[in-house]
Amino acid sequence: MSVRSDPPAASNQEPREKKKWVEPVAALLMALATLSTAWCSYQSAAWTRKSNRLMNEFNTLERRAGVLTIQGMQQTTIHVAMFMELLAAQQAGNEKLVNFYVERFPPDMRKAYDAWMEQKPLENPNAEPHPFVPKLYEPPGTREAADANAKAATSQQQAGIAGSVSGQYLANTVLFATVLFFASASGKFEQRRVRLVAFAFATAVFVFAVVRTAMLPL
Repeated sequence: MSVRSDPPAASNQEPREKKKWVEPVAALLMALATLSTAWCSYQSAAWTRKSNRLMNEFNTLERRAGVLTIQGMQQTTIHVAMFMELLAAQQAGNEKLVNFYVERFPPDMRKAYDAWMEQKPLENPNAEPHPFVPKLYEPPGTREAADANAKAATSQQQAGIAGSVSGQYLANTVLFATVLFFASASGKFEQRRVRLVAFAFATAVFVFAVVRTAMLPL
């Protein structure tokens, strides 16, 4: 008496037939996810380099602004000292020494002093108390320091934006890695429902990651 084994062979072949469409589509999805992962990794590294470069610019400009401010304070101190010596010479009636100091005032200081003298401070009670008020005198390097601080602030802001973009690209690499895992696993499940859910999830995450990537700057 012979035993036929044809039905089991047919039942084993049926799942293979149902899985045929999953394997090539999953392979294509995995290939696209691999390329997308490499692209996002490259962009993340590029934006990180840009962020680091901008932060270096910020540090350089901030240091330059600090140096200019200190130098301006030092020069202002010298100007004030010269002005005090001028007043002392004027009080002593030494016009020669007064002219000596006036002729050696730096251009900015001389301009402030002349403007102050035009107000006739010895006669006009409404005149400025001294030539170093902001209306007449500007410490050396003030504008340069302000310009350096403004550029430093811009560089810092741009560095933060570049760092954020880099982080978003890095997050997308995680999403594409998730796609690789579920796309690879979808072809290994025997149950059709589990297989379809895994593949659908991989597809949905892939589409979401692609949209996120497309919205990011290059």
